[in-house]
This record gives sequence, structure tokens and C-alpha cells, in this order.
Amino acid sequence: MNLLPPLDKGLVILVISGWLASCNNDLEILATDYTVYPVVYSVLEVHRDTLAVRLTKTFRGSGSALDYARIGDSVYFPEARVWLEKRNGDLRVARAELIRSDLRAKSPGVFLEKPNWQYIVIRSPETEALFTGSLSALEYHLSVEIPGMPLIFAKTKAYPPAELSAPRLTSTVNFFLDPLTFAWRNSAPFSELYFRMYYSDVYQDTAIARSLNWRDYHSVYPEDAASESVFGQDMMKRIASQVKNDPRVIYRHVTAFQVVIVGIPADLHDYRLMAEIVPSDQIGFPVTNIVNGIGLFTSQTLAAFNLDVDFRSRDSIMFGQYTKHLNFRYY
Repeated sequence: MNLLPPLDKGLVILVISGWLASCNNDLEILATDYTVYPVVYSVLEVHRDTLAVRLTKTFRGSGSALDYARIGDSVYFPEARVWLEKRNGDLRVARAELIRSDLRAKSPGVFLEKPNWQYIVIRSPETEALFTGSLSALEYHLSVEIPGMPLIFAKTKAYPPAELSAPRLTSTVNFFLDPLTFAWRNSAPFSELYFRMYYSDVYQDTAIARSLNWRDYHSVYPEDAASESVFGQDMMKRIASQVKNDPRVIYRHVTAFQVVIVGIPADLHDYRLMAEIVPSDQIGFPVTNIVNGIGLFTSQTLAAFNLDVDFRSRDSIMFGQYTKHLNFRYY
């Protein structure tokens, strides 16, 4: 069925041809402005002497992202002010403004090396209340003021250090009880058990202090005692897997062995869990607890306990089948 007479058909074809001739592959940006999102990252460790917050921004424009990454104003908010509060319910226990600090330059890469800003508060008589006192019922609140933008807010709860109930630290520890049981109590919703080994690589003319670290346990037992059984041979394998055999090292002097219990809240656990899951689109599953921004404001508490390793365990580290080639010595 002809819906157009011949003359009208020709006119339509002429118009369409002219429109197609004017098309090209250039993308015209209709909106000249762009949205900026503040990005916050902070894991408070109140057992340390410094609390730190990283504040940057997302950036988007009509040019190359690689060019924007080299411009300080595309990465930071120069006029931002950052505040940290410690609260007990509706009662504010302490408050301090964090000071912008320029860290050492980043390694060369996509982003500019300098400045390298983060906001810190250092333990002092004026800020002591932020670092001390009972943590069982206290929250930390973060607020960020950026001119022309809504107030950025986040909060997290910090938990008291874990208590180790076994083994007894007053006696030597035998890693080859098969198994050796570590037990602890932690009020945080999640806890992790780590081991640390401190040693020095001794060369012909110098010695370099080093350490190795690994996680053996991840629990979800709030308010209850947790435990983990450790086998000596597994520990020797973990040590051997982390130390490279350097022929220049004369021997390695073992200086300390620790068990470390880390208490973390649910938001940090979820953040780590989602970061480990990479879907087919490679985007991931973002986790954020920042109001009027994106990122993470959370905490963790580390409790380290020195272990007096018995002679059999020392002998296995020095001369056992998995680690003897690494030349460990306790003396």
C-alpha cells in the first residue's frame, strides 16, 4: 500500500540522505558540568597513637581520565575540614579536628605523586580521650565539611582488645602438640587469628629486620569464646612459603613469635568479603557506609601476645625439613 505519493517519497529520501551525510562518530557532551563524589577511607586502630582518614574525590570530565589523575584539584578537596568524635549514646566524650598531612610522595604511576594528603589526629594530652577509656559502648563519628557540598557523615563502633585464654603465656609453647589449641574471647562480631614471626636477615656487613605474617582463623562468634587448632607442620609450611631463599644471607636470627587476635565490626568484614568477589562484569559489589559520599569508615582492634617457643619447636624451625634451607637461628 502506497501511503505517500511519488513526489513526497522523493522529498523524504532527500531529507534522510542529507541527515545521514551529516552524521559522524563524535560524541557531543550536552552537560558541561559533572558530578563529584567524595571518597572516604579510614580503618581506625585506637590502640595506636595516630588516627587517619583518607579523603579524595571521583572525577569525570570531557578529557582523558589519565590527564585528570595528574591534577591535584581533580583528586583532593583543598578546603575540606575533617572532624572525629567519640560518643557514648547521645553524650559526646571527645571531639577533634584532624590535621591535613602531606605524606611522602607516592610511587610513580597514574596518579600524581605529590601532594599525598591524609587527615590525622595524634595522641596528645588534648586528644587523649579519643584513644583511651572503655570501648564497649562507644561509637566513633566522622564528619567532613566541604564548601558547597552536603555534610559527609559516617559512624562505626570500636571494640575492646581480645583476651587470650589458651595457651598460657607464662610457659613455653609447643607447636607440635598436634594440635595446639588457641582460645580467646572477643566482643567484636568477627575475629581473626594471625601469627607473626620477627627475624633479621644477617648479611656479611649488615642486618635487616623483617617479619612474616599469616591468618589462620576467621570467626563469626559474637560475645562467645572462639578457638582454633594449629598443627606444627602446617606452621612450618607457612613459614617456608613466605621466605625467599637469598644466597647472600648468612643466617636469619629469629627475634620474636606472636599470636595476634584482630577484632573487626561487620562493615569491615562485608567490605573485605565483597572485595574478594569479582563478578563477570569486573565491577564488583561496592560496600559503603558513607552518607553523602562513598567509601568506608570502620575500625579494627589488634591484640598481640608474645609466645615463648619451646626447644622442640625452635629446633623444627631451624632444622626441620620445610625450613632448614632458610638458615633460621634463635641465637
